[in-house]
Amino acid sequence: MKHYIYYLLVFIFTFNSCSISKPVNYSFEDSKNSLHPQFLVYHQTNSKSKLYFQLDTEDLLYSRKNLTEPFSAKIYLEYIVYQKNRKEIIDSGSYTITNQYIENKKTKIDSNFNFRFPYNQLGFIEVKITDVNRSKNYFGTIEIDKFKQSNRQFFLLSDTANNIIFDNYFRSGQSIIIKSNFNYTTLFASNNNTVFPLSSPPFSKSYQPIYPKKTASSSKLNFSKKTTSCQLPENGFVFFQLDTNINSGFTLFNFHSSYPNLNRPELLIPPLRYLTTKDEYNMLIAHSNPKVAVDQYWLSKGASKERARSLIRTYYSRVEFANKLFTCHLEGWKTDRGLISIIFGPPNYISNNKNMEVWNYGDENNLNSLKFIFEKKMNPFSSNDFALKRNYSYRNPWYRAVESWRNGKVYLVQ
Repeated sequence: MKHYIYYLLVFIFTFNSCSISKPVNYSFEDSKNSLHPQFLVYHQTNSKSKLYFQLDTEDLLYSRKNLTEPFSAKIYLEYIVYQKNRKEIIDSGSYTITNQYIENKKTKIDSNFNFRFPYNQLGFIEVKITDVNRSKNYFGTIEIDKFKQSNRQFFLLSDTANNIIFDNYFRSGQSIIIKSNFNYTTLFASNNNTVFPLSSPPFSKSYQPIYPKKTASSSKLNFSKKTTSCQLPENGFVFFQLDTNINSGFTLFNFHSSYPNLNRPELLIPPLRYLTTKDEYNMLIAHSNPKVAVDQYWLSKGASKERARSLIRTYYSRVEFANKLFTCHLEGWKTDRGLISIIFGPPNYISNNKNMEVWNYGDENNLNSLKFIFEKKMNPFSSNDFALKRNYSYRNPWYRAVESWRNGKVYLVQ
């Protein structure tokens, strides 16, 4: 498997009662060959809900039959809605979206559709999206939670330009508008400035994450005509709740302005902590020019500009990949799954069993094969928090992988 093509079995959401997995191809070298849609469920009434989705036009193939016609892309979307036990189909359907341009192409395609789903129930919606011009498919499974009224699916978030917010992170000082059709009168927003540490090596002593409830400040948001607004803080994250006496709600996190991407030199230094000694890392942090510091570090490992570029491209692609998939109360690269995916690369196979993910590296019959088990944590701020079951047996594989990187070679489990 080439290191720059990532094939990873991704679990979009994990359910308590069933095991669902869909293969998704991630290509960091040629993103146009992959589809990376975003989804958002919003409950409109007791019986009806809506799925919003957004797709980058750079992921699609545009073509035209002759020079007089506009460039055109065609998307075919199919969906099936199930209850949690998968025994009953609640709704299903399909439709086609055509997007055209002559000179200036839009950066994104936004669409939505209504579907039926009963109140006080849990379930999921399976989605298949096809780029008709390329015959490229995407398969995704999205959780439906119409049981816990404090979860985000009962609220529709948008910015001041009326753009729907799909992500669970925000920019410092951003203003948002929150809409709900369920006649809520108030929503409580608690700002939290807790700084969480990044993951420790997989062989270190196991620890239990701590999710402190202490807040820097709290405010009460009043709904008027089913809408309220919120000025988000410059620092920290915000936990939104209908009832502060119940430990449930939804969270928006504040990382940095370009998150999940790394578009500034100073952002490239922190992820190097997995590869550096303490003294090396302190020197990188103290350097007056972050770009020079990062370049010098990788040149010292790669021994040539070409090798250094390859190392940089692979390593930071993995960091951004982790940010996109594993963000919870931490930046994705700081999580346990981020740690393993960055250092060891994509696993050969992922299996899911209720609240657990098992990542398998290498051939089962190979003595060097590895298995990492991640357990889902009860985290009030995120449903995407999985902690590695640490074991001292990972010590040698960890140091072998890190040493490979430090010797200028991308590590792969043989």
